[in-house]
Amino acid sequence: MTDKVIEDRLTAVLEAFVTGDAMGMATEFMTRKEIIRKFGGWVTSLIDTRYSKLHKDLPTGSITDDSEENLILLEEYKKAGEVTVEATVEGLLRWINESNAMEKKYIGPSAAKALTDIKGGVSPYESGREGTTCGGIMRTPCVFLFSPGQDEDQLAVHIWRCLVPTHNTSEAMEAAGAYGFALRAAFLGESFEEIIDAAMRGGERLLEFVEEIRSSPSSSARIKEVVTKSREMDECQLMDWLHEVLGNGLSSSDVCGAVFGAFAMAGGDVFKAICMGASMGGDTDTIAALAGALSTAFVGSHNIPGDILETIKHVNHLDLAGLAGRGWEKM
Repeated sequence: MTDKVIEDRLTAVLEAFVTGDAMGMATEFMTRKEIIRKFGGWVTSLIDTRYSKLHKDLPTGSITDDSEENLILLEEYKKAGEVTVEATVEGLLRWINESNAMEKKYIGPSAAKALTDIKGGVSPYESGREGTTCGGIMRTPCVFLFSPGQDEDQLAVHIWRCLVPTHNTSEAMEAAGAYGFALRAAFLGESFEEIIDAAMRGGERLLEFVEEIRSSPSSSARIKEVVTKSREMDECQLMDWLHEVLGNGLSSSDVCGAVFGAFAMAGGDVFKAICMGASMGGDTDTIAALAGALSTAFVGSHNIPGDILETIKHVNHLDLAGLAGRGWEKM
């Protein structure tokens, strides 16, 4: 790929991620039945935040911690020249200070506790030992986007360095490894089956970094199951099943399964993947963001309506092409 093609594709991945975040923000932690009742079961536009359960104080089209953490960490890794634990901590503490995340109530529980502990003097290698929620898989894209040319061994180390201060648990590491390896495979043009195989490798690889494998649902097993279900159900049936049976709440394995369900069902239709993520209930902003980014990496571009994307860029003052341009230098 030429530098321009790489930069355009990285920009598209970021655009899909922030779009999923903004579209899923207003429905975050609504139930699937609420979304059916209020919006007909499909979220296909930016919803006025007056209908939101959690974010009535944010302007319509706002991004949340999902995007803000990824964007700030990209900047910090660029500044450091490498993905390090120290740069991760620096970026996350900077994000809390600049975004008023505590006041906006969109920092996750694992990150909130860990970063409070770090500010109190706890080592970043100890602070994340209770972090099982989805804040780890949520920020995995920045690790790949910083250096798209890294091999799987490098990617595994970088994912660990990104997660360890806040999400140093087997559940979080497995989910992040699965997603990170899948994102890399998708960006490199591999087939759907090869992407799923990469996810299996990634989950197993990151489990090698943890001291204790705890009793919790397996992200790898859930990915296999949702791929099977995506071939047996239509979109609405799958969203119902993900919400009511598999679960799509805050846990890492919940979000991982839901993301791959939307990715598998959408079949390369990026906007469908985003809309499914925003429509299925639960942690909709994270699911929609990750599903949109993975789908975009898979097909190399996106089909997000221009008015939606431009609104999000305007509301949040985003220069995504500038950030993406820092990534292709690492190919």
